[in-house]
Amino acid sequence: MKYQFWDVSRDRKKKPITLSDRLLELVAAAMAVCLLVLTGVLYSKAPDTVPSHFNFAGEIDGWSGKEVYWIIAAVFVVMMIICASAAYNRKLVNLPIRLKEAVFYRQIGLISRMCRIMTIVSGVIWLTVLLAMSADIVGLPLEVAVSFIPMAVVLMLGVVLFYTLKIWWIGREIGRAHV
Repeated sequence: MKYQFWDVSRDRKKKPITLSDRLLELVAAAMAVCLLVLTGVLYSKAPDTVPSHFNFAGEIDGWSGKEVYWIIAAVFVVMMIICASAAYNRKLVNLPIRLKEAVFYRQIGLISRMCRIMTIVSGVIWLTVLLAMSADIVGLPLEVAVSFIPMAVVLMLGVVLFYTLKIWWIGREIGRAHV
């Protein structure tokens, strides 16, 4: 029986994971552990009330108890796990691109690489949020600490855009070659 194009069972036959993919996974895992330790250190040094929200001008407009450190840690750990899992299950990734049969495994490989990089970017966003909440503890000016958050979000959008266009371009070139 011939597999249908959308059948997930074919994904198991894809090429092996490269050394750079393993290194990305190792960096992401090390980053998550370091950020959990940093969260614990900042939690122990934080006052009972910490800034938890900032407006577009970089000013504090929301306060929470210091337990918010662990809530944020839980959210970002889950986000990193989802990104890492998506590298192995393409059904978790919803790109607006039709995968082409001729370059299917190349496109799947790029989707997996994008997910591994997004795991690291999620950790970077977690770090920027921690720095913004703990600017006074760390000794950073609040304006500087808060300015890192939009930069991290732009990085995330840039990674998704870059890989989406690259995956689309590979499929487009194959489609043009067959016409």
